[in-house]
Amino acid sequence: MVKWFAGRPGAGGDVWNMMRLIYNHSGFGLIELTVLVIVLGILTAVTMQSMTAAVQDLRRVKTEREMEILARAIVGNPDETVQGIRSDFGYIGDIGAFPPSLQALYRNPGGLATWDGPYLPPGFVQDSVGLATDEWGRPYLYGGGTVITSTGSGQPITRRLADAAADYLLNSLSGTIRDANDSLPGAIYRDSVDVKISVPDGLGAILTKTYRPSAAGAFRLDSLPAGQHLMRIIYRPEVDTLLRYVTILPRHKSTSDFKFAAAHFSASAGGGCDSSGFIALRPDGVGSTTRLTASGGCADNWECVDDITPDDNITMVQSQGGNWRTDIYSLSSPWSNICNIYSVSVHCRALKAALWTVGRAKLVLRTYGTDYEGPENTVSSSWTEYSSEWATNPATGLAWTWDEIEQLEAGLSLQTSSPASRVQCTQVWVDVAYGP
Repeated sequence: MVKWFAGRPGAGGDVWNMMRLIYNHSGFGLIELTVLVIVLGILTAVTMQSMTAAVQDLRRVKTEREMEILARAIVGNPDETVQGIRSDFGYIGDIGAFPPSLQALYRNPGGLATWDGPYLPPGFVQDSVGLATDEWGRPYLYGGGTVITSTGSGQPITRRLADAAADYLLNSLSGTIRDANDSLPGAIYRDSVDVKISVPDGLGAILTKTYRPSAAGAFRLDSLPAGQHLMRIIYRPEVDTLLRYVTILPRHKSTSDFKFAAAHFSASAGGGCDSSGFIALRPDGVGSTTRLTASGGCADNWECVDDITPDDNITMVQSQGGNWRTDIYSLSSPWSNICNIYSVSVHCRALKAALWTVGRAKLVLRTYGTDYEGPENTVSSSWTEYSSEWATNPATGLAWTWDEIEQLEAGLSLQTSSPASRVQCTQVWVDVAYGP
């Protein structure tokens, strides 16, 4: 019968031929199937690898964006300005220090009065857990320095806030003060001018620093954190105040001119000395003798005693053992002027550290290469000012000259009755009394 269908022309033969064709090509063989599985596996692996790389790249990008937000919360956004002046300095601008942790960006780390956060966008503040971790769920590494680090990818991702902390914390502003007639204060009026700047002290409070200009009207404000700070230039006899907000940028070292509206200094440019007063000279360098011991982290002894406002128990020089020990410092120099010099007096602020001992102090000035000591003072157990005065130059016996003041050095000598105790001094200065 098969043969009949096979030999019969027409529909029956066609069906048989079709069945044979389907039978011969009805599916894959084992080899073809194996090859197909291998190819699919390779394609899947390549696809998965590409997807994994894409996910890693996405996590890296999101982590870097998150680190940028954290960085701007700490140091501010330089693109935020008001009338072309940068206005955002982040946590540092308010506190004057780097935050101790990232949590300090959304939670006051210790009742700091100048903290004005949160410094992060609302989404970050609401997700405090996500804030502290990268896109791999690993905590950011940050301990108050200048670098934030992510370690989740296996390779560190870093965001550097600054080359050094000093870029944001130790900046300076220099300036020159004139009056309405462009006159400089000179030696007569320089001590009548206070330059005050208020900055965050790094501990949550505001610190006001006071400076005096030179006779040429020049001053330099140092150790300033980045931010916007209130500066006042005050001519004390007239209570005339210049009020300015100064913007201190990272790595800031600039110079500005300031001018009073009144002619306060013009009289000093006249032909005669028409006023009297005192010029204060303060230590500004290492002098001829350094034998006392510094305390308080000063790099040099003179830096422990050059304060305009005494810091008492913070920085000081002190005796060591029971023998007399002396420090002599170089002094800031006034410009020569036409007034007479009435006297030169050396001052110190000192105390003895133990009630049961006797502490002693002598003021010293050095002129023409010789040290001259004042009378011996018995030092109290509380901070007290001591001074010695020379109406004439002890080296010549004549009235002081401004050239001699230019070369003057001064300091003090300390001693205690017990080698186990100390006499301490926190401030040294020289007053030059002048007049017509």
